[in-house]
Amino acid sequence: MRHVNRSLVLALFCIVLLMMMLPNCTNDNQILDPTSPLVKGRDLLSVKVTTGPEIDGTVDALWLNSPKLEFSTAVPEVTGDIFRGYTANIIPSVTLRSTYDNENIYFLAEWQDPTKSLSRSPWYFDPTTQKWAQESGTFAFGATGGITRQPFYEDKISFLWNINNSVNGWNSATCFKSCHTGLPAADGSSRHFTNFVTEKIDMWHWKSVRGGVNAGNQVHDQYQTNTYPNGRKSDAGVDVYQNNSQSIAITGSSPEVKVSVPKYVIPNKTNYNWIMNSEVTAGTAKLVTGVSDKGILTLSDGTTIDPNNDPEYLRVGAGVGPKSIPGVTLNDAYTGSMGDIPCKAVWANGVWTLEFKRALKTSDSENDIDFTSLDDQYFGFAVFENAQIAHSIKANLKLIFEK
Repeated sequence: MRHVNRSLVLALFCIVLLMMMLPNCTNDNQILDPTSPLVKGRDLLSVKVTTGPEIDGTVDALWLNSPKLEFSTAVPEVTGDIFRGYTANIIPSVTLRSTYDNENIYFLAEWQDPTKSLSRSPWYFDPTTQKWAQESGTFAFGATGGITRQPFYEDKISFLWNINNSVNGWNSATCFKSCHTGLPAADGSSRHFTNFVTEKIDMWHWKSVRGGVNAGNQVHDQYQTNTYPNGRKSDAGVDVYQNNSQSIAITGSSPEVKVSVPKYVIPNKTNYNWIMNSEVTAGTAKLVTGVSDKGILTLSDGTTIDPNNDPEYLRVGAGVGPKSIPGVTLNDAYTGSMGDIPCKAVWANGVWTLEFKRALKTSDSENDIDFTSLDDQYFGFAVFENAQIAHSIKANLKLIFEK
């Protein structure tokens, strides 16, 4: 009897010891228990569901089952002062949630932004020079270094992912692996490109004006390569936007003098931030065919716009007049692999809410990350608040799939 008891105790001891050792036998990208604590401020758990949410920009009941990843972001100081005016800007509250089904992965991003930035480089008339000009997408500074005018641009966010685990050291640095500052000014001063020809990064780039809240309601699908100085490329397809600008000769000038003017305008329309190419096709938007030395525009239907007699085309204080002309024209949607991330974005009460999805595996295996293995994926995240290139960053985030 004593011998049996000893054997039983020994067996029980071995079982307990084995159970204690099991967690140490797992890989870093495995989850034995999806309900185990996540690393606060780093881990984003993608919850398995039968059917994903509708992409409508609302936080419906399904999202209540997805844990929130909450963090803040800040604009870093970089060599060359290229983020001047933005440095140390903080987005105090960013929230990410994720879920997936058998076909797609879904994300819900919410971040604080006091302004809804949709006026991207609009055209205004300068009565002093009697020329048309575009507002800058960057800060303007005075002689003493103070800000004299705010930028006119758009809001954006981005996600960066390691394609096929090709980027060396990605898990400990994520987006910083392709960030290069201190470049010659002729090369752009600061650019994103990978360090080796074998490395490639998937980039999801939501842009409020260029397709983010209009046209196809899509996130621009891009990727980064080793190409110097700018490794950022678009997936195959047709881009959603074109700059609404052209250079034409002043009527009657001799020798010929060319100036920049809008390419299209919708006469007398107010408070609009883009022109759809469908409006061009329909004839609602008119082609600018001529400009006088006084800035008077001649349109394709023979009518004219004289901004000298209409102050609504001028700057108004820190803003522009209601008849300012948009700086971009838009197609109906991104096409091809460039447009394979549908989204819906809503701004309300100082917060952007962006809902989007992407196939777990797309048809573009070369330039898109493949999630079908359900392995953990480290990623980088950035917010561009009314900014061309200055972005507040959160690196070393980790997507974990609930198994």
